[in-house]
Amino acid sequence: MSAVPRIVRDSTSAGAGSAPESVAPADVHGSARLPRTRAGTAWVLACGAAVALLALIVFITQNLHLVDVSFLGWHGQFPLVVALLAGALIGSVLTLILGSTRILQLRRTAARSRRERAQARVVPDRKSGSERSAP
Repeated sequence: MSAVPRIVRDSTSAGAGSAPESVAPADVHGSARLPRTRAGTAWVLACGAAVALLALIVFITQNLHLVDVSFLGWHGQFPLVVALLAGALIGSVLTLILGSTRILQLRRTAARSRRERAQARVVPDRKSGSERSAP
């Protein structure tokens, strides 16, 4: 097979003055979309991390002046960037703890529900056909 697109001719339009129509390569070969791979996903994530790191470096270099910080009786002077990043880190850790607790709670509930459904399927109905009430 050649890489040159095929020429499609319609018997009704292939007159003396009409030019042949070509089929686009995507039409010939179907969908040209490639599947996602782990390496491709890792590459995209690495690029995103590099951009985030660059933004973080710019943020750090622009916020180095000292500020007074007071919290629950603790006092001190820190660079503004340290205070802001520490606050963001503490907030992220609290969110992770609360989110993880909720996820574990939901997993336990789902596991308990699966066990109950499995036990209900295993235990046969002990009523005979004559003892069952008609609906």
